[in-house]
Amino acid sequence: MPAYTGQYNIEFKGLKTGMHHFSFDLDDVFFGYHINPWCIGGNVRVNVEFEKKDHLLTLECSYSGNVRVECDRCLEEFEMEMNFSSSLFVKFGEDENETDPDVVWIEEKSHKLDLDSYFIDSICLNLPVKKVHGKGPDGKSLCNIQMIEKLKNYKFKQSVKTT
Repeated sequence: MPAYTGQYNIEFKGLKTGMHHFSFDLDDVFFGYHINPWCIGGNVRVNVEFEKKDHLLTLECSYSGNVRVECDRCLEEFEMEMNFSSSLFVKFGEDENETDPDVVWIEEKSHKLDLDSYFIDSICLNLPVKKVHGKGPDGKSLCNIQMIEKLKNYKFKQSVKTT
């Protein structure tokens, strides 16, 4: 597996004021570096519409692709399609009272914006709460049948006592 290079930066100091377009490909190396229980791997393309203003950077990010996740029902890995957008506003200076999660502050002397942690956080936060295999063309669940059968042996049976 290739080494992780942390190549998800936008060097904005040399850019002219106005709109710019960037694309980033997030692959298994990226997801492997960010070890987390939600995203095991994947291939996601992020298209960034980047607007540079004098004291503000605006990013509109569009994500499309697949992430490998663990099924909450049978615990088997599967590919889940991802298509969503996010916005990020970058201001210069320091504001410790900022509570908007879509706004980040960076130092005035900064020359590049590292999007690495923003990308992984956005992907993980946009996963559904319940991640399960879909259904096949026959309408049956694509979950691992052997695991589902094993789980049935441990199903909790509640007894009701009457007094």
